[in-house]
Amino acid sequence: MNRRIRSGSASLLPAALALIVLVALNVVASRTTLSWDLTHSGLNTLAPQSVLAAKRLGADLLVIGLFRSGVGNGQPEAEALVGLYQAQSTRITYRSESFDTDVADVRKYSVQEPNTLVLDYGGKTQLLTPALQTEQDFTSALLKVESNHVPVVCWVAGVGGRSRSDTSQSGYSSVADVLAGNNFETRDLLMTGLTSIAADCDEVVLIAPAVPLAATAVKAMGDYMAAGGSLLIAGDPWSQTPAAAASLNEVLKPYGLAFSGALVVEPDASRAFDVITPATLTYGSSPITRDIQGIASLFPQTTAITRTSAAAAPVVIASTSNLSYAIAAPRQDLPRQAGDAAGPFAIMETLEVPAGQKKARIVMVGTTGFAENKVLPPSSNAANLELALGTFQWLAREDALISLPPKPPRALPLTLTQQDQSTIIFITVFLMPGLVVFAGMLVWWRRRLIR
Repeated sequence: MNRRIRSGSASLLPAALALIVLVALNVVASRTTLSWDLTHSGLNTLAPQSVLAAKRLGADLLVIGLFRSGVGNGQPEAEALVGLYQAQSTRITYRSESFDTDVADVRKYSVQEPNTLVLDYGGKTQLLTPALQTEQDFTSALLKVESNHVPVVCWVAGVGGRSRSDTSQSGYSSVADVLAGNNFETRDLLMTGLTSIAADCDEVVLIAPAVPLAATAVKAMGDYMAAGGSLLIAGDPWSQTPAAAASLNEVLKPYGLAFSGALVVEPDASRAFDVITPATLTYGSSPITRDIQGIASLFPQTTAITRTSAAAAPVVIASTSNLSYAIAAPRQDLPRQAGDAAGPFAIMETLEVPAGQKKARIVMVGTTGFAENKVLPPSSNAANLELALGTFQWLAREDALISLPPKPPRALPLTLTQQDQSTIIFITVFLMPGLVVFAGMLVWWRRRLIR
């Protein structure tokens, strides 16, 4: 009996010592901000450029999390990321608010989408929507608010088309709000009597004019691009003013590109919201689409982008399926007919061309509806908001502000076949518990024989 007691005491002593050591280490660790990242890819460690961006903040940075309560809202992940930056700078403060009840902040910062992070740095703001909350995005936002340059968007006006002040479903007021919330200045570029475009226009936006562009305006566009400008140009199918559509293509003519003017029909239900609203989930490689791969964006009533010259080498951002076709002339019946052109079609492209000391940048979209209020929050949860914002940022050359290598997702997906699932269920539910019971019975039987 005494031998058993001494044996039990001897086995408990190491366990007690190990427990005391663990408690002591935990107490010491709780009193320091140091951390040790044991993940293979450094998921919980900021890159040197991110650390530098946080440490060089010259004023207080307020980060506001406007989340909607619910599982999967991304709040824990977003707050963990903010915490990594806070560990590098005491100037960063964070507060969490409800998107549904904090009306003051939602209105003040023109937040369109729940679960958004707002960065306020001395009145300069950046909005990080749920799809833009990686380390790359946060560091890029820090660099932007720290920069003294405010990108200027010159919006073509005076020729009809979509308006950035229109709050209807077909207007662009939501885009204007998002640009304002992301440190952009937007102003009108009147086309009446236009002979030149100011050099301080970081980018020009030309959305399918309702009237033809004057020859002097087309030349002014050409001169601006030849000097290394940036242009967002959008067309539409079945233009009611062929001369206006022709003048739009005149702007693209030097680059060997054009809008076909035909309506693209997408019969593949997995690639469309409806037959005249193609949807894209897989995008071409571009900083614009870095964070929205696998998230659908919509292209309502789009036309195709065609090449008129072999010299053009654009990057296709979005395209339709092999089942798609294009209807050249307006008609009521949309089912495919003999004269319809066969797809696939490019419906969004980017192009860079040499222009003096830098490259001119162009983004072409086959529909003016890609950034209308109807496809942006709160009317839609598609990725058009991120797509539009990424487009404006790329044209303003803000992609060069950050070049951090992307980190793998925190939880890598594991694809299991039905047989794999059955094997796992057998091992975890039957085999492992059975082995434990069998081992227990052996121990019990052995002790019984010893007695």
